[in-house]
Amino acid sequence: MSKTKDYAEVENFRSPRYREVVKRYCGVRENADLNYSAKGKKIKEQLVKCIWSGLLLKKDKLYTEDGLRIEVISPGRWNLEEGPDFKGTEILLEGKGIVKGDVEIHVCSNDWIRHGHNKQREYENVCLHVFMWNDRKSKFVKIKGHLIPQLELYNYLEYKLDKLIEMIDIEDYPHTGGANAGPCQKGLCSISSEDKWIGYFLDFAGDERILIKTNRLEKRLNTQTFEQILYEAIMESLGYKNNTEQFRHLASVVSVNDIRSLIPLDVSPKQRSKMIQALLFGMAGLLPDQSLSTKDMMDKDSLEYVKEIEGMWAVVKDDIKNKPMDGKLWSFKYSRPGNFPTRRIAAISRLLAGNFETGVFRIILKSFERIDSNKNEVEQIKTIIKNTESVFLELYDDYWSYYYTFGGKRLKGPERLIGRERSAIMFINIIIPVLLAYARKREDMVLEEGLFRAYKLHPKLSHNNITTFMSCRIFGQDVQKRNIVNNARRQQGLIQIFKDFCESDDIACKRCVLLLSINSMLSKQRC
Repeated sequence: MSKTKDYAEVENFRSPRYREVVKRYCGVRENADLNYSAKGKKIKEQLVKCIWSGLLLKKDKLYTEDGLRIEVISPGRWNLEEGPDFKGTEILLEGKGIVKGDVEIHVCSNDWIRHGHNKQREYENVCLHVFMWNDRKSKFVKIKGHLIPQLELYNYLEYKLDKLIEMIDIEDYPHTGGANAGPCQKGLCSISSEDKWIGYFLDFAGDERILIKTNRLEKRLNTQTFEQILYEAIMESLGYKNNTEQFRHLASVVSVNDIRSLIPLDVSPKQRSKMIQALLFGMAGLLPDQSLSTKDMMDKDSLEYVKEIEGMWAVVKDDIKNKPMDGKLWSFKYSRPGNFPTRRIAAISRLLAGNFETGVFRIILKSFERIDSNKNEVEQIKTIIKNTESVFLELYDDYWSYYYTFGGKRLKGPERLIGRERSAIMFINIIIPVLLAYARKREDMVLEEGLFRAYKLHPKLSHNNITTFMSCRIFGQDVQKRNIVNNARRQQGLIQIFKDFCESDDIACKRCVLLLSINSMLSKQRC
């Protein structure tokens, strides 16, 4: 492992030091995405759980391994305790009617035996065994003589597995692993707390995460503009885990070009925003008339608003070549009201309307081009971050700032359509990768260096289940060492290490680059 000063010399995204270390210890190819691919059946169980939780399946064509038609009424709730992966699942099984119980998830069917579930009491209420591949070729698994039906997902996936790997962001999903200190934490105890090595390691793991996101975006440049790529990425982020795919589909059936061709320029931003809302709500299948929702209980403001945008939708709907979505596909369950898809569609409408002529991409790009010579470099970068995030934070709407749903209870005061935390997440996960792809295409090193400095200086985001788990895993209860994770870049490094090693049965600790690097350092110290 290189010395600290070697790491400190690296000051841009073009020094993939983390990947070099992974290549050294794990033999990963130079340009390989460190996530597993579908080839060789090497995927993570967490991915299968995410697919099941989001029901990213051809739901109308599901059959168990013994040939029975199955319909998933509810995938159940993610179990964060011991026992089966999902609790309270409801399925409709041919010949048996509605069946309620637990669901256990695996990559391969043989994991049921390998993990010893056939002998564990906690699994006696399992009503369905779900996996990606049936490597045992068996129709059932057993526990105490009871036959449990099985569902192999691979042939029922809504998208190809490689695309699902790209689509699903595990940050948005629970993690069930225990947060005990790992072998890496024991090794770090032998390294001086004044040694900055672990911080630099996390820096470059964080850079790798941005590089992977950017590389994926670059593959879409042959068929899409940067404006459309940014629009789709924002839409996906607004969906969270419950509506990510729904927003992704909406962005594909109503493109930026569709909106520009259908919405006139010679109207006020507020009127334009309503027109975009009408278009997006109509294509989403969420207008009250589409869901046959009663309007009897709506207040005066809601009735006036609904009448206006449904009238706008009636005018424009015949000009759309794509079919509207089924409104039942949208999930309001398990989401905070402020995150309901209705408010998020209102948010993107206001964003597009307010930047209609220039485009959102150009507005954000300008944030990085404004240089104030009266400020030092750090102050300039902080101003850039603030200005960029304010593009999302300053979104308000005359109706949706006061309501969560059509005709819902009116709020006492106006609320932002996008909050501070979501704006910060979008800056790290969307703005930096999209603009980095643009900088690379234009060979704009000034922009790339600005993005790199913004990434370095961006403060920590709120902890999610992955960063909390990894902090305990690597640092234990040592508060001083935990404080090494002092910015968003290092948080992203925790997530990248988790994705590459901590959630993998194939690699695990014995091949984790962090642990191997720590051991290498300790060996050199002893020599």
